Amino acid sequence: MNSAAEQPETLSFAGFARLLGIKPQAITALRHADRLVLTADGNRVQVAASQQRIRDTADPSKAGVVARHAAERAAKADTQPTAAPATPAPDAGAGDDDTAAEAPTGNADYQSSRARREHYQALEAQRAYEVAMGKLMDAHEVASAVASAAATLRTRLESLPDVLGPQLAAISDEAQARATLAEAIEHALEETSRQFANIARQVTA
Repeated sequence: MNSAAEQPETLSFAGFARLLGIKPQAITALRHADRLVLTADGNRVQVAASQQRIRDTADPSKAGVVARHAAERAAKADTQPTAAPATPAPDAGAGDDDTAAEAPTGNADYQSSRARREHYQALEAQRAYEVAMGKLMDAHEVASAVASAAATLRTRLESLPDVLGPQLAAISDEAQARATLAEAIEHALEETSRQFANIARQVTA
């Protein structure tokens, strides 16, 4: 990374990806995981603050730091001031007991919901970290690459009758015919293998 003196105060998402030397989709993952500090309008990245947050949350075991930031914002939204409940009259009787019993239940539900939210936010932070480090690929990218490799293999196999038909018809020796067919199939499989190797290189790039 460039030194702080050489870095601009803010950058676009694409510009910040270039600064870090990572793919744009990794920046998207970092943004969703709350590992970037954005400008007030949410359209640009605050460079120094974002670099510091990424360093602070680089270890997946510290993913709770990110979750805590998000949870605090969510908690503020969930705990807007509301009107205080009216104090029951002295003769309310059993109503006092009902009100006292309901309060802990509401608080427990809130704490449970908050714990679940923090848990999933921590998982998302870990996933974003592994994507940024090249340990994971986006599922849509993998599916697209696999579909492309499968389509290439299918096309090559479907073309074998047209390509090999005339050759096999001219071969009277069965062993030679088998060898010719095996060689053509091997070439098709090698091409598929190269495509899958490219997918693996993209993961580790």
